[in-house]
Amino acid sequence: MRLNSRDLYIAVKFSALLLLRKLSWQASSQKLSTGANYQFDFTNNRNKTNSKTAGLNPNYNSEFQLSLTQPLLKNFGIDINKRNVHIANNEVDISDLEFKNKVIDIISDVEKTYWDFVFSLRDLEVKQKSLERAKDLQRLVKSQVLEGTLAPIETLQAESEVASREEFLLTAQDAIEDNQDKLKNILNIEFLSSEGLRPIYPSTPANIQIEEIDIKESMKMALANRPDYLGKKKDLENKDILVKYQENQIYPSVDLVGSMGLNGLSGEAITITSGTFQGTSAFGGSYGNSLTDSLSTNYYDWEIGVKFSYPLGNRAAKSKLSTSRLEKAQLILGIKDLEKEIILDIREAVRQLKTDFKRIKAATVAKQLAEEKLKAEEKKFEVGLSTSFNVLKFQEDLAEAQSNEIKAILDYKQSRIRFRRSTASTLKYHDVTLSAKEST
Repeated sequence: MRLNSRDLYIAVKFSALLLLRKLSWQASSQKLSTGANYQFDFTNNRNKTNSKTAGLNPNYNSEFQLSLTQPLLKNFGIDINKRNVHIANNEVDISDLEFKNKVIDIISDVEKTYWDFVFSLRDLEVKQKSLERAKDLQRLVKSQVLEGTLAPIETLQAESEVASREEFLLTAQDAIEDNQDKLKNILNIEFLSSEGLRPIYPSTPANIQIEEIDIKESMKMALANRPDYLGKKKDLENKDILVKYQENQIYPSVDLVGSMGLNGLSGEAITITSGTFQGTSAFGGSYGNSLTDSLSTNYYDWEIGVKFSYPLGNRAAKSKLSTSRLEKAQLILGIKDLEKEIILDIREAVRQLKTDFKRIKAATVAKQLAEEKLKAEEKKFEVGLSTSFNVLKFQEDLAEAQSNEIKAILDYKQSRIRFRRSTASTLKYHDVTLSAKEST
């Protein structure tokens, strides 16, 4: 059998009509940013009855209708209806700030551990030098005992001090290994890997760079950059959005409603006789006539009005509003407390920097005096005007003064780390930039 274009058109139209006859209801709805809801409905009915007065039996009823509801008080406004979007964006910012804060903490911990490691290395050098001095004195004492210029008891004092300083040296070596392991662990270096089995050598010297610090500017910097503070501010924005939304929910519902519809009617026309009247419906026809009439715009209906509703008491909305306001007030108090903590942290950090710098100066002077005292005591010992006990005591004083100077320098470094963490300038100082990955 061969089909021409007209036969194909008739077949497709017939199939489409069968499909539409089976379709009873279909709707599409959408909410706008202003709070308005619009809905498109298509109604398609086929009715059959045994009534003798039905002019169309069966009858086909088709209707297209567009309806719109626009709130005028409750749920009105772009901000109200986009609140979840704004809150979600703020939550993303809060997550980024929490990540930034974590990065600052990690970098600060690495720095702190690094300078602890540097101190243990420098302290080992002091302990080694102190042990060498004790051994040199021990050899000198032995030679003088052999010559008869010193009593044999002096040898015991020197040997005891050598043994004691060897113990201090072992303790210092253990501290180096501990700090080295801590540093490898923070850097996520596997201990059994080739890199983990190799020792770490510091590359940055413990130089001191004195910078003038303005406390007021430091406070401004901290309040402008601290991730924990900015996260609280973002959270406050979310609380404010929820308060405004809950305030809107206590309003009565006043909605502007309207609709516009196109309809069509057809069916099998039946002659009706009633008394002296006898007639046939003018809408007789197939289902296609009903659909055609509804699309012709000749038959339509519309309506417009205002809908008002308000729950008695409205206790649920008022309760939620009170809860939102309390949560906002509580968060504001938390932000105020955090501001005080930040200011206090900055002041303490600046004071500690100044104190550590003064300690460096004092420790340097103490070390120089300890060196001079030891030299003078050694000269006295050489001419028999002092004892080995006094020389060893001055050696201990010098070693302690050297360790104190190193400790003061590295404490200053640690205080700088704390200051940078307090002002959230750690990433800027190390030239670290965090960028959010854009999703595609």
